[in-house]
Amino acid sequence: MPVEASATPDALLVMLVGGATLLAVMARHVCGWLRIPPLVGYILIGLGLRLVGAPLEWLNTPVITAFELLAALGLVALLFRIGLESDPRRLLAKLPGASLIWAVSVITAGLAGYAGARWVGFDPLPAGVAGVALTATSIGVSIPPWQQAGALRSESGSVALDVAELDDISGVVLMAVLLSLIPVLQTGEAIAWGTVAGTTAALLTSLVAFAAACWLFAHWAEPPLARFLANRERPPAPMLVVVALGSLIAALAGLLGFSLAVGALFAGLIFSKAPGRVREDEAYRVLHDFLAPFFFIGIGLKLDPTALIGALGAGAGLLVAAVAGKLVGTALPARWAAPRGSALPLGVSMVPRAEIAMVIMDQARRFGPEVVPPTLYGAMTLVTLVTCAATPSVVQVLLARRPQLAQSSASPR
Repeated sequence: MPVEASATPDALLVMLVGGATLLAVMARHVCGWLRIPPLVGYILIGLGLRLVGAPLEWLNTPVITAFELLAALGLVALLFRIGLESDPRRLLAKLPGASLIWAVSVITAGLAGYAGARWVGFDPLPAGVAGVALTATSIGVSIPPWQQAGALRSESGSVALDVAELDDISGVVLMAVLLSLIPVLQTGEAIAWGTVAGTTAALLTSLVAFAAACWLFAHWAEPPLARFLANRERPPAPMLVVVALGSLIAALAGLLGFSLAVGALFAGLIFSKAPGRVREDEAYRVLHDFLAPFFFIGIGLKLDPTALIGALGAGAGLLVAAVAGKLVGTALPARWAAPRGSALPLGVSMVPRAEIAMVIMDQARRFGPEVVPPTLYGAMTLVTLVTCAATPSVVQVLLARRPQLAQSSASPR
């Protein structure tokens, strides 16, 4: 029987989503064999779909809308996991030791990113977006080499994890401030610093209030809710409730102007008191592994191949800024605030840019090409691909040459 015309878009969409999911599973295995982060493969899948789908007219409006929804859900899954694997109380306890490295690293990386973007020819506003994006490292790329070397529980490994977590959290907060300021800075008029200060103060006040509400929920509502679900519901119902609550919190943050990423991070922090209960749930793993790749696949789909080729020069300039900013900004203070011999491994570990950096670029891109030109988006994608692919092996070599770093014990995490 012939397929009705109205059913064709649905069949095409299901085929593309199923094919992308299968390719993501394959990419995870291939990237694991090559010892590079899977996100490299996911971005290439999205770019491949763009290259193949455009001439075949597969990327119609329903397909693009569906992939954008899946990318948004992938964003929530990624940031929820970052929040889930953070421990606010432990971070506060470690803050005096890690704060110097973290603060110098963020400031240096941000200034280097802004200067690098201006040097390769971007206007001040896009350069500011690049600077904010380059403040955050990728904990999912920087920490595995320490785990593989058996050094994560050492004093140096503890510092690496603390600084990476603080980098991610501060990156999300800076993103919220940036997104609130972009409409003010887009006017093209002389910057009214009073307006900027007022907008920033209002945003931070609202953010503190939102964080306080999340803390109250985590402290008073989450424990009895978890006990109730454990006693009354069978899996996967408890995890579906967690997913629903996380989605609602993320959506609320988006409606309040903070973006989905901020809400998803705070949702993860709410459940971070017992992360194992969530991470070890099979339903959570399935949902995360299905949704998270679509955020990076969406990045690949948004890449303009022509702009990507034209972004090679800008990408090289931003790559130098990205590497120098984190390497210098982390290694210098680490010479005084971290165990002896760990400054260089710590500096290199902070070089990868992935989840948070591309989240910032993706969210700022919604304001138009005058904020994130296609060339800048392509250049930042190249920075992500190169730093994520090259850094883990370098960190492994550095740690192998410093076996004493794995022998210095740290308090249990």
